[in-house]
Amino acid sequence: MKLAKFKDPLPIPPLLKPKWRSEGYTYYEVNMMETKKSLHSDLPKTTLWGYDGIYPGPTIEVETGEKVYVKWQNKLPDRHLFPIDHTVHGAEKEKPDVRTVVHLHGGRTEPASDGYPDAWFTKGFAATGHFFQKEIYEYGNQQSSRALWYHDHAIGLTRLNIYAGLAGFYFIRDSHERSLNLPNGNFEVPLLLQDRSFHEDGSLSYPEQPANNTSGFKPSIITSFFGDTIVVNGKVWPYLEVEPRKYRFRLLNAANARFFRLTLDSGQKFIQIGTDSGFLERPIAVKSLLLAPAERIDIIVDFSNMEGKSILLKNDAPTHFPIGDPVDSETTGTVMQFRVSKPLSSLDTSVIPAYFGPINWKKTVSAN
Repeated sequence: MKLAKFKDPLPIPPLLKPKWRSEGYTYYEVNMMETKKSLHSDLPKTTLWGYDGIYPGPTIEVETGEKVYVKWQNKLPDRHLFPIDHTVHGAEKEKPDVRTVVHLHGGRTEPASDGYPDAWFTKGFAATGHFFQKEIYEYGNQQSSRALWYHDHAIGLTRLNIYAGLAGFYFIRDSHERSLNLPNGNFEVPLLLQDRSFHEDGSLSYPEQPANNTSGFKPSIITSFFGDTIVVNGKVWPYLEVEPRKYRFRLLNAANARFFRLTLDSGQKFIQIGTDSGFLERPIAVKSLLLAPAERIDIIVDFSNMEGKSILLKNDAPTHFPIGDPVDSETTGTVMQFRVSKPLSSLDTSVIPAYFGPINWKKTVSAN
């Protein structure tokens, strides 16, 4: 199916609001729900699963050391969006088809709140995996400023549940980050990169294998899944209108298997300032960025003196990486477009610091 590029603006996931906040802790409730959303203006609405019915899920922002409690609630239908391969370890036929558990990826989290694959639960907590099982998760956030992400982690179903839409950003902030005068507010933009394939009716396409003659199973397990379109923040090949100034982009590769090796067709360099573990000691200018699945990168792009130009974010990572087929320049070789079309709303006083400080490994250690 051929879809026009750069037809839809880039959506920005909203910030999640807490149910209540006190001096001692912050409490959130998040409902996993089925929803319908337009992923491209030329496609019918797509049935998805989302945290709070949003794809990607709402962004959670916390402070270093802030004690946060989240009640993750499964309110999904009893039937999965995709065929279940019951031959896969953890997805045996006697287990419910719709099971979820949330993992805070990159977080230093207590074991009972880590979202172990076997700690799954069903709608209304009617059935559980009984492995470090609890309804309300605790996050101590004992890490420096960085980008984490939360996603489904149910054993045997992780690839299907994330493909259905269960993923979102989780930002840890601190006073050091605020002191750096980096681009912020509207000039700090999260970019969650994925690939997807679609049927003509707008529904998500996921490969099925032929049914086994004796068991009747239709295995959905494949060596690797690669979609034929690129989706950013829940839109296929979107565009973002920007001002001629510096922008900070928080990149996340949330694809099932695809690597991204990113460049700008303007020839500009990315200024990389951080990784999964927070800020680098010093910024570095790079012509390309390589992101493996689940990896996060923190960059600045300077659009100053680029008024009126349209700039493509390109991808040339082979499929499979690093020895697979070249990407198709007309499809998966393109990620999104930046349009330097907005007037400067205010003087850009943000800076790119020459030095972020020494890396404190005790504060940056994280679990994947």
